[in-house]
Amino acid sequence: MAQKFFELIPPGTRFPFVKTAKYFIALSFVLIVVSIATMAYNYTTRGTALNFGIDFAGGSSARLQLAREVPIQDVREALNAAGFESASAVTVPDADNQVIVHVKDVASIDMATAKGCEEAVNAYPKAKLKRPMSYQEGASKMFFVFESAPVYSELEAVLSKAGCEGKVDKGTGKQDEFPVEVSLVGMGVKIQDELNKALGQGTVTSIVSSETVGAKVGSQLKADGVKSLLYALGFIFLYVMLRFDLRFAPGGILALAHDAFITVGAFALTWKEFNLQTIAALLTIVGYSINDTIVVFDRIRERVALSRDTPIEETTDIALNETLSRTILTSGTTLLVVLATWALGSGTIKDFAFALMIGIVVGTYSSLFIACPVFLWVNRRFYGGEGHLLTADDAAAATVDAGTVLAADNAEIDEATGRAIGDLRAEAAAKAASQGEGEADKGQGVGAEDGDEPAKASRRRRRQRPQS
Repeated sequence: MAQKFFELIPPGTRFPFVKTAKYFIALSFVLIVVSIATMAYNYTTRGTALNFGIDFAGGSSARLQLAREVPIQDVREALNAAGFESASAVTVPDADNQVIVHVKDVASIDMATAKGCEEAVNAYPKAKLKRPMSYQEGASKMFFVFESAPVYSELEAVLSKAGCEGKVDKGTGKQDEFPVEVSLVGMGVKIQDELNKALGQGTVTSIVSSETVGAKVGSQLKADGVKSLLYALGFIFLYVMLRFDLRFAPGGILALAHDAFITVGAFALTWKEFNLQTIAALLTIVGYSINDTIVVFDRIRERVALSRDTPIEETTDIALNETLSRTILTSGTTLLVVLATWALGSGTIKDFAFALMIGIVVGTYSSLFIACPVFLWVNRRFYGGEGHLLTADDAAAATVDAGTVLAADNAEIDEATGRAIGDLRAEAAAKAASQGEGEADKGQGVGAEDGDEPAKASRRRRRQRPQS
């Protein structure tokens, strides 16, 4: 009894992928235009195309535990009143009375305050500075070198009075020097203090986590993220070119760029935070999408090898329909998991799942309607149907010449002319009869009698039917 397997798409389905590709390409064009327009609008109205997180824009983030439930709007107003730049606050849905605060500030003191602290240290009577203070704006530490050992508790008090609150510790340096390292109070502590002042002492009970990224580091991370995507696309291009054919590679890479750009456009449209986790999601999308595209390309290559005389457009349609069931089932089951993660997750996990959700849908669609049409265009435009990848026009033109007569199986072939011996004899006999010559039966040119051929006759070979 023959086994039956479940197939989502009935066998024999012939959806015209190639003919309808132009409509889906137009849809992609609209999505890309909307993405660009959204980013331009965000840049005009908000000053940045994407809602970059502190990973890329620089700033500080703190997750705070509150002693009681506080309206999130009150937290935002307290941060704005304290003078924090571009402050935002959101509640943590999976935790009781916790908030996440983002501010653009990266250090608790500015350069003017740091200079004031240096002057206060210069006035410290028990130890003299050997060289100027070492401090970079946005850094969390200050470095001093004294000629003699200072009293750390007294130095902390001097710095705190000048506005540089922090912990003083022994630094590293030469034997004849007395280095001091000052760890400034982090932004998390400062945010905690300001909220307690505004909302009441004891409102913020603890700092769950705190993170600070300088503007320069953020710019470097942003550049590294773009480079990682470009490197991934470049190496995938080389892989597809070597694994298949150069004519397949442009379609695969264009489809990947299409998927990544539309996913970024979705983040611009929803104004979700764009951070390092989003870059990781984009790289995941690129890997998943190229896997789907390679499966489609592999089936096209197999079909082309089996049907060398069939136009490449028809072969591509057959291959895409054959892989359609597999494509929908694979992408659909993966999408179900991502949807569950998005619905039940929170924070960065939710945004990561959102990126994957958009990428899987767009990546599956691009493998069918972007990568394959580009492959067909490259084959037609730059290769002209060379080899067996014939276009429909090439197949129509490649007809058998009307003047060519194919020899029957098991017929004797004259190697000089490539024609059957029997055909040559018949032509010679007809020619002799038309000229009224009575010497036709003498075997001139080609013998009239079986086996009676002149010594100068062409060599013969017999084409035999293959033995079964």
